[in-house]
Amino acid sequence: MGGPSSHREVLGKMTESSKLRSFIIDYRLAPKHPFPAQLHDAFIAFQHLVNQGFKSHNIVLAGDSAGGHLCVDLVLLLRHIAKTTLRQMTPAGVILLSPLPGMHMHGASLHKNAVYDYLWPTPIEWPTSPIRLFYKPGQKYDDEYRKEICDPLLTPVLGDLSEFPPTIIQSGSSEILIDDIRELYVKLKLDNPEHGWIQWEEYPEMVHVFHRFLNRPESEAAFESLANFVASL
Repeated sequence: MGGPSSHREVLGKMTESSKLRSFIIDYRLAPKHPFPAQLHDAFIAFQHLVNQGFKSHNIVLAGDSAGGHLCVDLVLLLRHIAKTTLRQMTPAGVILLSPLPGMHMHGASLHKNAVYDYLWPTPIEWPTSPIRLFYKPGQKYDDEYRKEICDPLLTPVLGDLSEFPPTIIQSGSSEILIDDIRELYVKLKLDNPEHGWIQWEEYPEMVHVFHRFLNRPESEAAFESLANFVASL
């Protein structure tokens, strides 16, 4: 899942609260199109906006769950391209809603919060694991595979996250990914010590991408905070 139809309401709420125009990517999905097809599509979409006259420093990236992971990947790719071409490619900011931290997850919350969250921590050893379906579906889970998923584009927390644009992370304390999301936040702060623009908000007793529950007061508060973040850029 993931695309214009499944995210219409959340995108509409974010657009309304931030008072900005939105551009949603109907990127290819795994397992039919494994990684890095999604990153290719995201970069093409970003470049399309630039070609249409939008300045990169006026573009805010936003994504939830795997879309949050994709936003981090896109920043890393844009940073690499900027260094090799001397082009300005840095977006204005990044919004990460319960982002998938990476393929190599190990937080205790994966199991501790399984009784609360609607996500289920499918063991990576299973061929039906979302991670196995996302990256090289059908391939044997062996030492080589374990090494590959530690690549920074698959598990960003293991890479260099310096020179990151202003970023806000929102997550729920009861989601299974919360421990690994905290680790991502800490890594972003450590790699950008001179900047105070890496923010993280944890909402008590909320689950994965609680923003989907639009009538909850926590969702209303989260969208208001996102609007303030965008206004500060």
